[in-house]
Amino acid sequence: MPAMRYRYITSSTAVALLLSGCATVDPSPDYERAREEVKAATGEDVLYHPGEEQAVREQVAELLRDGLTAREAVQVCLLNNRSLQEQLFEIGMRRADAVQAGLLSNPSLQMLVRFPLDGGSTSSEAGLIQNLIDLWHLPARKRVAESQVDRTVLDVAYRAAMLAAQAKSAYFTAVASDAALSVAEENLTTTQEFLALTVERQAAGAATQVDVDAARSGSLEQQVFVRSTRFAALEAKRRLALLLGIAAPAQDIGLASPPLTLPEWSVDLEGLLAVAEQHRLDVRAAQRDVEAAGNALPLERRLLLRSVRGGVAAEGEGGDVALGPALELEIPIFDQNQAQIAKAELRYAQAQRRLEGVSAIIAQQVRGAYERYAMAQGTARLYQEELLPLRESSLELARESFAAGKTGFLSVLEAQERLLATRREYVDWLEAVALSIPELEVACGRPLAVLLDQEK
Repeated sequence: MPAMRYRYITSSTAVALLLSGCATVDPSPDYERAREEVKAATGEDVLYHPGEEQAVREQVAELLRDGLTAREAVQVCLLNNRSLQEQLFEIGMRRADAVQAGLLSNPSLQMLVRFPLDGGSTSSEAGLIQNLIDLWHLPARKRVAESQVDRTVLDVAYRAAMLAAQAKSAYFTAVASDAALSVAEENLTTTQEFLALTVERQAAGAATQVDVDAARSGSLEQQVFVRSTRFAALEAKRRLALLLGIAAPAQDIGLASPPLTLPEWSVDLEGLLAVAEQHRLDVRAAQRDVEAAGNALPLERRLLLRSVRGGVAAEGEGGDVALGPALELEIPIFDQNQAQIAKAELRYAQAQRRLEGVSAIIAQQVRGAYERYAMAQGTARLYQEELLPLRESSLELARESFAAGKTGFLSVLEAQERLLATRREYVDWLEAVALSIPELEVACGRPLAVLLDQEK
């Protein structure tokens, strides 16, 4: 009996150890899938990979070395944003859950020894029992776990794409803030020139001290505006630094972008809607939710029997050994898993409604992004081609007339104020155009280059 028991237990233990050794958790392929999804959504072939911190630090330092372009800002965000790094570990945890779902439960070793109280032989019993129901549940359990891994990959990739769009928007805002500072400084120069002209006219007897004070007041107001605009530019860089995960002073971040300009390209709304319906990561994640909930239904129905344990039992007494099969069956009299089956059905219906809801809002999001881009582009073009040249011409004529003594001080002051306001508004509309581009990319789930290729 002892020899037989030892051989059986040894062989069973060896098999269990072999299976455990094969069940390793390697989320690297899942991280790679997330990177591919992010590349498709953003056009950038980089993403933080847990365990490669040193390589990430070196890559980020290289990107920051000579000033950031918009693309480089997105790359730094995808590599260095701490919130995104934290979320990527979710993929590894879901892969661990999937590995766990593919494992059989551990067998139970039962041993019993009886010592006689009034003489006779010592009797012993031993059994090695395994829950056989795992063999039936295992395929469905693995399908559910793999669906959850897929859903997590898509969900993390979607969050990464959203962060990339936020980083690009923050970058464009920082560039626009620098442009606004340049305009504020230009406006200050304009008011100072007018102040000098007014002083000259006062010396010639064609302007009063009231006129000079009004011109000086306008110049001082522009000095205040330059200060506030300079601080706003610093704040814009600070918001960008937060998204990029950079701890260095915001003023040390260099922007290597050219000035904001009006794009010459156009996109078709129907084409954008088609791209979004096919490629939006949140839609695909919702589809995986439906798939996972659908896979969970048959698993819950199979859990009517939670435990069917079988194995080998041995009994020995006085040198005699008896060996035979053992079976332990849970009888589903009271708990037939009705509640969990109903819950799984409700979760499946909920996932279907969620998918329908996500699909329903896509069209509105795409239309909204498209209309905001068209509005911003059209208005900025109106400022560039008509309104701004008109304001500049009006001020020039008013100054010439004032210098010649043909018009009064107020005409020049009014023309100047309109020009200063128009310059600021033009920069605001250029910023609106720039911000509408990442909004379009997020709404459609693809980078601008892909959206423009669709038009071709």
